Amino acid sequence: MTAIEFFDRTPIENIISSLTTSPDKIIVIGEGKLRKKYDRIYRAFLEKRGIKTEICYKSIRRNNITTTVELLSEIVETEDECVFDLTGGDDLVLVAMGIVYQKYSGIKKIHMQRFNINNGVVNDCDNDGKIIFTGTPQITVEENIMLHGGSICYEGDCDKKRTFSWDLDADFTRDIEAMWDICKLNPGKWNSQLNVLEAIDDFAKSNPLEVAVNLSSLKEHLKVLDIKYIPLRSLLTKLSSQKLIYAYREDEENISFIYKNEQVKKCLIKSGTILELKVLIAAKKAKENNGENTYNDFMNGVYIDWDGEIHNSNDTLRDTENEIDVILMQGLTPVFISCKNGAVDDDELYKLDAVTSRFGGNYAKKVLIATYLNKKGKSLEYFRQRAKDMNILLIDGVHTLSNEKLEKIIRNLLSIKE
Repeated sequence: MTAIEFFDRTPIENIISSLTTSPDKIIVIGEGKLRKKYDRIYRAFLEKRGIKTEICYKSIRRNNITTTVELLSEIVETEDECVFDLTGGDDLVLVAMGIVYQKYSGIKKIHMQRFNINNGVVNDCDNDGKIIFTGTPQITVEENIMLHGGSICYEGDCDKKRTFSWDLDADFTRDIEAMWDICKLNPGKWNSQLNVLEAIDDFAKSNPLEVAVNLSSLKEHLKVLDIKYIPLRSLLTKLSSQKLIYAYREDEENISFIYKNEQVKKCLIKSGTILELKVLIAAKKAKENNGENTYNDFMNGVYIDWDGEIHNSNDTLRDTENEIDVILMQGLTPVFISCKNGAVDDDELYKLDAVTSRFGGNYAKKVLIATYLNKKGKSLEYFRQRAKDMNILLIDGVHTLSNEKLEKIIRNLLSIKE
């Protein structure tokens, strides 16, 4: 069987037949100049999925229905059986498809179907009662970024900050909950104290988990960094009681302790990480009524390289990159989440909108999750209206929510209206 895709600017619509059928060949129909840009992407995607399907391209001239009808007729006459995916493509191409179907109906094996990306429903557009599309397709966060021409930069790829792969086992999940319980009591104070812990990390000895710092030296170092010193005794005492740090000692001159492990340390030297992981855990727990996972994949602290070519800091070429706090995948639908454990700048909405438009396409959901917005009056009113105008779901005061309430919100993100 041959699957025919009508090229669309939304990448998932051009590859849907490979995820829902097992065609011998896929023919992508679109303007010729688009082939070079997307051929490499689609072939890499098919190879990553282990799909050994031939993919070829047929060029059409836009706004010329006559030549489009001729091309589609040629395909129908050449191929034994065709399934035309009407998920993508512009109106004129779909009109041409209707003409061709009318011409060959009952003569050749032609199927026309449309796949609803949002709900997974297949529409039998030719009403022949035969559904070719099967299964419930899913893609990963990494595959979604790949289809949009980018790549995820992981730690070890080069010498810059990169995406860390967390081990969300039961022990670390308990650690996340313990840190969140401390953070949510006063997110602002948490941020200030973790800024100090991040600066202390510069004083680490040969063992990166061990901290031993002289307070006078630390305060001088903070002045250079323009960071206000915040006493850490209350925080470190709580962390010690939860066994997130060990061997904690503090007097008037020195502070020393040992982080439980690398993952806990990463949570405690970047103030926003714990909120990201709290959202990630809620996504991992989310279940549908039938018991299936709501999200098939999820990542946080995702560094995205825009062109898929990763360079290190010594290269003359420079990468265009974005970091997105959390990305969830529900089937084929991505959810891009910005997590802010403190005051939110107005331009945060534009950053979220830009990266979602580039790597999420028409079907992506945009969400901003914050502890507090630090805005009042007209400023707050403007910010909320701007988020609504940009179709960004705004969830604030997250630190005041119970675990059950937060998990319910995360489970239902795609159904909540902005």
